[in-house]
Amino acid sequence: MDDRALERRAIGAEQLMTAKITEFAAHLTAGDRPAAEQARNDALAALEAHLDLTDQLITQTFA
Repeated sequence: MDDRALERRAIGAEQLMTAKITEFAAHLTAGDRPAAEQARNDALAALEAHLDLTDQLITQTFA
């Protein structure tokens, strides 16, 4: 995968993480703990994807 594609995917994962954190807060405020828990899990998965993609991008760039 080229640098631009990795960068776009990393940015997308970061944006998804931010959206899921916002969703988590909204569900928590509304008192919907199961939905909040799901949003939290989704945010953590997006964070992991973002970090993995960023690591790949750095490794590929400096290889």
